[in-house]
Amino acid sequence: MKYIKLPINFSDLVNGKPREECSYEESIAQYLMMMITSRYGEIVSRSDFGSAIWELEFNQIVRVYEWEEKVQKSLEDTIAKYESRLSDLKIDVSLTQIDTDLNYSEGTTQVRKQATISVEGKIKHSGTRFMFNTQLLVSPLSQ
Repeated sequence: MKYIKLPINFSDLVNGKPREECSYEESIAQYLMMMITSRYGEIVSRSDFGSAIWELEFNQIVRVYEWEEKVQKSLEDTIAKYESRLSDLKIDVSLTQIDTDLNYSEGTTQVRKQATISVEGKIKHSGTRFMFNTQLLVSPLSQ
């Protein structure tokens, strides 16, 4: 089976160029990233598809450990329901504060929150170990 690489370049398809393809593992990673970056309700037919990140994005009241727990639980539920190619899931979410340099002003930094998300599991059809890691900058307002 062939898997389509995201994002799809529709102008290439219209002009007759072949679509880009990816491996089975890359396809899983792309789908996980789609789950992480989607907000609930974004896909009309799947209101429970996505993560709680965007519900918590600008919430100044939630403590870090509560944020981590809510996002982890939301990802556990979504991935278990919609990514049937993986089993034995272990999901870890951590939120840290980082300072980012702003290029337009020398010596100016912005305090941001960085979410680090890792998903481990087993690919069902082969039994091989699967690991996925990503980092997202969230909450541009300091808490």
